[in-house]
Amino acid sequence: MADKNTFERVCDIIRDNAGTDDAELTRETTMADLGLDSLAVVEVVVACEDEFDIAIEQDANPATVGEFVDLVEAQLEK
Repeated sequence: MADKNTFERVCDIIRDNAGTDDAELTRETTMADLGLDSLAVVEVVVACEDEFDIAIEQDANPATVGEFVDLVEAQLEK
């Protein structure tokens, strides 16, 4: 499981892209709950790649905050 630092960093990126600075995010929070469409999800993926200096597979389509964090963690472990 991701450490708090990674989780919080991913949450900050998602909040920035969703325009919901004060939203309480959990691993189960969905992108749809935040009003993020598929283009916005791609923007979050790119922002995560930049923030963590990783590459996430282009066909990745994380639906929840937890899935985003897991994707980042998987790439950081490589």
